[in-house]
Amino acid sequence: MGRHFGQPRNAADEQHALQWIFSILGEPVPQGRFEDILRDGTVLCRFMNKIRPDLLPKFSPSDQPAKQRENIGFFTQAAQAMGVQGTDIFQTIDLYEQKDPVSVANCLSRLGGIVSSSFLISCPGIFRTE
Repeated sequence: MGRHFGQPRNAADEQHALQWIFSILGEPVPQGRFEDILRDGTVLCRFMNKIRPDLLPKFSPSDQPAKQRENIGFFTQAAQAMGVQGTDIFQTIDLYEQKDPVSVANCLSRLGGIVSSSFLISCPGIFRTE
């Protein structure tokens, strides 16, 4: 289980994270639940490609569960390479099987703090750097 299992979800944090991701992508935020929008890893990989394309191997959208999990793994590896601490990296199961969306939001929050301080890209105020 994720490290944040049982913690209450914060819809505002999730919405801010989606707004940040899609603002970087230059696209409107799609309708749907946080974890459904991110579930196959494609959005996360496209997002990371905009920030640090050198950190991702070639990824591809797919309907195959193994490929979707692989895309999520590519994103989490890149986030860790950017400085997100291992304790703040979510597990693939946290997103893919929707076991712990709080861990996903927390990871994006930590990444936002790193990106905003390191690359001077505007990030919503929910992102933490501590």
